[in-house]
Amino acid sequence: MASIRLRRIDAGVRVHRIHRAEHSPIFFGPVGDTPQSRFDSPDGSYKVLYAARMLEMAFGETLVRTPETPYILSSGIEARVRSELETTRALRLYPLIDAGALAHGLSSTDLHGVEYLRCWEVSAEIHATTVADGILYTSRFDDHRCVALFDRAADAIAETTTKAIAIGAAQATVLARHYGKIFVES
Repeated sequence: MASIRLRRIDAGVRVHRIHRAEHSPIFFGPVGDTPQSRFDSPDGSYKVLYAARMLEMAFGETLVRTPETPYILSSGIEARVRSELETTRALRLYPLIDAGALAHGLSSTDLHGVEYLRCWEVSAEIHATTVADGILYTSRFDDHRCVALFDRAADAIAETTTKAIAIGAAQATVLARHYGKIFVES
């Protein structure tokens, strides 16, 4: 693997999560060993927490899964809540952007598509061969940054007072509109 300089997010920075209501704001998943999300461990040997630098990105990455679908259903929103976490120390993140992605032979389709096999493989390689706390990547919808934190970085994040807050219809409408979607009561 090519030598890539890790990126940093300083201590005291807030990140946003939209997560299932039954999970705590600090939840490293998935439950079980079967990977489900983009940078999950392919064999379940470590867990991953996903967050975004902006609430809109957390919403998009969690609820706007298929760009061709013109709406966001309230049933999907009602199953989730929003939380903010704060970094308690600097995070060291492996950048799967620019040269970091190219060093692994990853294309935009690999990083932003619906098939995650290559991302799981690269995540496992980064976890096994670096000291990174996780992965820095871009949202599938624009160039805003998101993070996938490995469970070994659990000490690097803390809950804030903004935790497990329901996303109301008005806020869901605004967030959906950010992506050109319509919020629909289901």
